[in-house]
Amino acid sequence: MQLMLKNNFSTGNFKRSVKGAGKIREGWGDVIDTFEIALITGHSVVNLLSHGLGKEVRFKNNFCKLPDPLGQPGVRAINIKRLKNSEKFCIAVEINPAELLEGAASIGLFQCSQENVRALQQLLNESLESIHSHFSLTNRKWRLSRVDYALQFYTPHVELYTILESKGPVPYRYKGLQKPGSTYNECKSSRINAYNKEDQLSKTNSSASLKEKAKDLYRFEYQCLDLRYLNKKYDIDHGDLFGLCREDIAITVLKAHHKRHIKVGDYYTYREAAKRIKEMEGKQERTKEKALEVLRFIEAAGSVPNALRAIQNDADSVPEQFRGADGDRSYEILKDRFNEFIREHLCKEGINPVLLPSDCGVAFLLNTSVKLFVA
Repeated sequence: MQLMLKNNFSTGNFKRSVKGAGKIREGWGDVIDTFEIALITGHSVVNLLSHGLGKEVRFKNNFCKLPDPLGQPGVRAINIKRLKNSEKFCIAVEINPAELLEGAASIGLFQCSQENVRALQQLLNESLESIHSHFSLTNRKWRLSRVDYALQFYTPHVELYTILESKGPVPYRYKGLQKPGSTYNECKSSRINAYNKEDQLSKTNSSASLKEKAKDLYRFEYQCLDLRYLNKKYDIDHGDLFGLCREDIAITVLKAHHKRHIKVGDYYTYREAAKRIKEMEGKQERTKEKALEVLRFIEAAGSVPNALRAIQNDADSVPEQFRGADGDRSYEILKDRFNEFIREHLCKEGINPVLLPSDCGVAFLLNTSVKLFVA
């Protein structure tokens, strides 16, 4: 069944600007990539789902994924999980709201206007009821189980950004996963992914036209896997499926995590950073020398996490002020000292601790936060 509805949905009005300045966002609101709703139920309802879809449900390690279950854009997959130590199952539906409203594959993000949310609710309800009336959204047992907030812009430097940002810090409680073409950090409750959309689509069977639209497109994405904190913070009932479809919440969350995972400050070659540091007012010459030493140290280490590992191992390459780690306790003290130095004497001065490669063709590059959050 093909569902169509006229609406004012916007996938984001993108412009490629001149001289490599990147795309300037023309308005807030396009902030959701995908979300997931879930239903805890019994085996009979799983059978009802299987019959309604005309698809056999086969479990492997208590999990079954049904990709493209309705044969229509927007409903990406239905995932069925057998709950541990229980006779219950979790049915989770992955939805790309931009694609659902457009009725076509899209690289756009969902714009959180009230009109779009109403249109989305109607289309999603029709999609679920096409399986069986039991799956209607009026069934209050549905809950929002995941939301992926995102912002994006076009830039000819998308590949360079992904290289630079992948060398940034991995915040406490997160694990950095080495994935080419992206910065991918995860913990139990969330993930962040800053990546080249064109590179991502090149590994899929997406159409050539969609891949062309993704050329030079940078995306910063926060995937929230546990919504309890956001619901509590913004006083949203956990049964409100669309309560977190708000641009103010999305922008606040994205800003906070961009600062944690990417660090503030623009990117410079060592030569340009040295010029800027030497021109700083109110700092002693010794402090400026130490700032340059820290930049050289991080560059030689290859990344901020590698620099921290060198400090933990008390390597000879470590600047003297961060030497002396001989156990977990002393390392934590030195780690805090190192991070504070970066924050106070580099980031606050507008310099990212990750340097531009001397052969990259540019001597200065704006932090992606400027392009993402400054309209």
